This record gives sequence, C-alpha cells and structure tokens, in this order.
Amino acid sequence: MKRIVIQTSLVATLTVAATALTAYDADAATRPITSGTGWKLQSHITHIDTRPWQIAFHDTTSRAKLTPYLRKTAAELTYRMGVTVTVSTRIVPTSYSKCGPSHTISVRWMSKPNPKYPNHSFGGACALRGAAYSGYMYINSDLWAAGRGYTEAQRMNTIWHEAAHAVGLAHPATCPKDKTGRKPLMCDVNGLKTLVSRRYSTWEVPAFANLRANRNRV
Repeated sequence: MKRIVIQTSLVATLTVAATALTAYDADAATRPITSGTGWKLQSHITHIDTRPWQIAFHDTTSRAKLTPYLRKTAAELTYRMGVTVTVSTRIVPTSYSKCGPSHTISVRWMSKPNPKYPNHSFGGACALRGAAYSGYMYINSDLWAAGRGYTEAQRMNTIWHEAAHAVGLAHPATCPKDKTGRKPLMCDVNGLKTLVSRRYSTWEVPAFANLRANRNRV
C-alpha cells in the first residue's frame, strides 16, 4: 500500500494544488471538513487513525532532551483529538523521506536540521488512504544554545507547532486574531520569537476536532 509523506516547516510549507473544503460546506455532514478560519489540514490528510499513538525518539540524546516537553504535548494532543498519545522510551530512527512505524511520531533533536533554514525546526505526517498514520519531528537544538536568547515558552511553542504537523495539521491559509489578539499557533510566522501562544490556540481546536470527526465522513 503506497503511503504519502509531506514535509512542512515552521516558516515554509509545500504549495499544494488541492482545493480545501470549508467549515461552511452544505454537505459538511457527509464530506470531510479539512479547513476553516485560521486552520487547515495537510493536503494528503482528511482524518487520523484513532488507535493509540506513541512518541518515540531518534536517539538517546533526543529522548533525554525532549521527553519533559513531549509529555506535555502528548497530553494536549490526547485532550484535543480524543486519540490517546503517550511518550515512550523507544528508539526509532527519524526520517522525512520514509514513513516510520504505524501510529508512531519519531522525534529528533539536532542542530540545524534544515540547512536551508538554519534557525528552523520542521515536522510532517504520513498518510494511508487519507488517514494520518505516522509522523516525524526535527527540533532544532540551537534553540537551547547559550547566547541564542530563546525562552522556554518559545521552545515549547516550536514543539507544539511541529507536533501538530506530525498528526496532519498544516499552516492555515489566513492568520486572523481572536478576541484576545492571539493568532493561530500554526501560522507561517516570520520567526519563532513572534509566537505568543504557550499551547494550541482557539484556532487549532476545530482542526483537531475535525481531524477525528472526519473519520466518520470518509
């Protein structure tokens, strides 16, 4: 069975030639809802497989550095999607060119994972018949480097952002502000330090809800 893998980054995503459905479709009850105000799913994904997922690590260094952050992320994804996500101790090589084991998000902590954009992290998801099936995250270790000036909130923002890519969310087409002035955490922002959320915003809530609900619409 052919699986599809798409890479997305914090500030740059692949252009897709698909027309997204909106939350206002007349046939929303029977067709997948893949975008709305301030959110969008990746072009090759309509829903998520609801079996339990695990977060694994590329190596022991990645596991030691990122486990505390990813425990928070796993709990939030579980709450938002209604799909159990846990952090394991497994070592699973991370790759953006080959799909990993089913229901596994493999995470790597490394310096400059994307040489073209040395300050960036990135993540993405594999799909099987439209279902998010596995994922990957590359977290830039330079965010922890002395003298770089990144805060814990900004590091956590990066992990929230890339974890959402790993289960199927994309950068939204528009980046509106809610009543508190917050933009979507998944926005294609010009630089990490402009992110102000400390977890997913109100804009991502319907994205995660539809990622699960679409399972019954396909």
